[in-house]
Amino acid sequence: MIYRAYAPSDAVAVVAVWNACIGDDFPLDMRLWAQNVDHCPWTYNAGCWLAVDDASNQATAVVGFVIAKSPGNISAIAVLPEYRRRGIGRELLRRSVVALRSPEGRVRAAEKVFSGKPPAHLVTGQDMHHFFPGIPETQAEAFAFFAACGWTRAGNWGYDLWRDLDGFAIAPNVQSRITLLSAKGVVLRGCSKADVPALIAFLEAEFPGGWLYGASRRLEVEPDATGTKIAVRDGAVIAFAQTFSPRSVRLGPSIAWREQLGSQFAGLGPMGVAVDARGLGVGLALLAFCVAEAQRTGATRMAIDWTEHLDFYARLGFAPWKRYGAFSLPLDD
Repeated sequence: MIYRAYAPSDAVAVVAVWNACIGDDFPLDMRLWAQNVDHCPWTYNAGCWLAVDDASNQATAVVGFVIAKSPGNISAIAVLPEYRRRGIGRELLRRSVVALRSPEGRVRAAEKVFSGKPPAHLVTGQDMHHFFPGIPETQAEAFAFFAACGWTRAGNWGYDLWRDLDGFAIAPNVQSRITLLSAKGVVLRGCSKADVPALIAFLEAEFPGGWLYGASRRLEVEPDATGTKIAVRDGAVIAFAQTFSPRSVRLGPSIAWREQLGSQFAGLGPMGVAVDARGLGVGLALLAFCVAEAQRTGATRMAIDWTEHLDFYARLGFAPWKRYGAFSLPLDD
């Protein structure tokens, strides 16, 4: 077995390995791979490795891979089923961990966290431009693999949710809340170019870090800002939600597995409300607005990514779709 560094020219072979391993549950295409790995500034090249079967005499015979990101994330790791239990996964993971723990890896980690302080642990998933918020629950072998490699379960379960939009209607009690908020000067709408400064100011004050970065990055590539929905009061943004559709340039995590959502899909997340506006029903009103807008524009199914707030989203009929559990390893050996 040959181990060598991953390069973007290997993307087709790596995506083939991914789909051979978990493509039934998480069908991956080149567009998502390029966005989340090759064009992602958090991808840490020194921690990205391939396993190649040298016995095949084909340089492209990739049988396993690992992708690492700064500040300390294992974004994805997979080995073809017929090559498992040969120590290949362990060696890939070892090389990635060594790179993340190296002096160079730690310097880069400090540069790639919004606080400027690197994390104390490495973690599975949860990276910027992530595929997963942890290990998919369906991958029992992966749970056992990380445990055998000395990693421990960390945090709560994370969920992706979904619901069909056929027959969706805003419930009378939610509509009453929207009407009451409107009477108090709260307006729900798609973000316009004129709203962008207020949106950025809101995110800088309330959600600096990943959500601010993600919104700013998306504004750079989308033709307009209307995929971001906002609640505005007195000219200030008090809540926001990112929504996605087949027309979105940016593939938000909520539509990563869009092949399973049908051709007319919609996605939502993240979503947040200003601290001083919580408890007023703004979040539920904005969520209802987003779902109604998705339905109005033709979506037949909608997904929400990476949340623990099952009860909140269940109020509008969203149910668990996929579940994830994260593992962590101390950064210091």
